Amino acid sequence: MKVGIYTNYLKDTNNLWTSKLKTALTENGIDFVDIREDSDKQDIDLLITLGGDGTLLKLVNFLIKNQVPVIGINAGKLGFLTEFETFEIDESVKLIKTNALKEDLRLIMKAEVEGETFYALNDMVIQRTYDDSLDKIVRTDVYIDENYVDRIDGDGVILNTPTGSTAYSLSAGGPILAPNLDSLSMTPICPHSLHNRPMVFSANSSCKITLANNCTCGIFMDGVMVKTVKKGQSVVVNKASHTIKFLRKPDTNFYTRLLLKLKK
Repeated sequence: MKVGIYTNYLKDTNNLWTSKLKTALTENGIDFVDIREDSDKQDIDLLITLGGDGTLLKLVNFLIKNQVPVIGINAGKLGFLTEFETFEIDESVKLIKTNALKEDLRLIMKAEVEGETFYALNDMVIQRTYDDSLDKIVRTDVYIDENYVDRIDGDGVILNTPTGSTAYSLSAGGPILAPNLDSLSMTPICPHSLHNRPMVFSANSSCKITLANNCTCGIFMDGVMVKTVKKGQSVVVNKASHTIKFLRKPDTNFYTRLLLKLKK
């Protein structure tokens, strides 16, 4: 077995946890290689990230490209996506060696914008960029499977996977989705109408959001702006054909983690 290691050195500033992880892997006879965010295809069987949720989200494209499972070790704050804390490094390596971890498959979304394709594990957000646009309100028309759903005036719209339902969408009043649901949800951001409410729909549906006024908006995939759109332009979101495979502790439980993390 060969393990890839990606470290966020803003979190592991003294290389303490990375060194401990590499020592544990060596002692257990497991080969490893350091991975960069922009790394291409790698001959590895597993990726370990050392950082927080944002660190793991940076590696979505790498995971899609390499189709290897991932384990997150939390050296950040919340660490909702990660499975182990830094004091559990030795335990994580022992579970890797004995092949005792269980799989947790998560769907990812694909967004098509003006001929370009982007992927996200958590969410796609269309949001105003506070430039010199004539309109300061974001007006969007929403379609699901080409059926008109609603017009939303506000600060923008969040489309998220079940994994992303505990992130920005939750803060904006969206629902928590169990990770095994084959669903996506849409959450308006600060809507100007009381009738605009979050909506859950099948992940096998296609959702199109069209900008309907003179406002320049950013398209954000997992928090990173990848594109801007103007009046009349659209973003189309579907479930991607790829999944991301997390490896979890044998006794892990989504609802226990939910209670633990959200009480912080």
